[in-house]
Amino acid sequence: MFSEDEVWQMFFDGALRTDPKGRIIAGVGVVFISPQNHVLPWAFSLTEPCSNNVAEYNALIIGLQLDYEMGVRYLEAYGDSKPIVNQVKGEYEVRYEDLIPYHHAVIKIVNSFDDFYISHVSRFHNTKADALVALAATLALLIDTTYHLTVATRRLVYPEHMLETNEVLVTSIGFEPRDWRFLLIDYALHDILSDDPKKAASI
Repeated sequence: MFSEDEVWQMFFDGALRTDPKGRIIAGVGVVFISPQNHVLPWAFSLTEPCSNNVAEYNALIIGLQLDYEMGVRYLEAYGDSKPIVNQVKGEYEVRYEDLIPYHHAVIKIVNSFDDFYISHVSRFHNTKADALVALAATLALLIDTTYHLTVATRRLVYPEHMLETNEVLVTSIGFEPRDWRFLLIDYALHDILSDDPKKAASI
């Protein structure tokens, strides 16, 4: 029996979007939530045209592969495509020939986890993954290209609270010390080790 502090959650979404140049691009968004509530977002733009359902299956497969590579053993997956979710659960038959190989691939990966659960959620509860889909389609990267993007929150800037020095506006920004767990996540996902030899050795 496993405890709740070992269970990861994954929200996935795949869809077709129009990029700024008017091209139809398939985007994939995957959001992982660790047992400690760390949120790990991933976005992918697919380089070949496909249907919405194929994009959804790609989102699920990519997410499952990343989970497996991170050593996740207990996984709860949530998607807003009811047909795909119910096909994986065995409640719907896979009727389209082009989806059968994707379905088989999902089942094969799912069987590698110690415990797996999948459920349908509304698009309202899948907004992070949906936003990543739009981002991936908008960026429409070339194949084998990675774009590192930091998304953060900060307070609204009030110009009257800023100092003006030599015609350059300067404001102070406070940074919190980096949580040590992010070092583990950086290594698990990106093979990045700390420049500090002691920290690197501990990872």
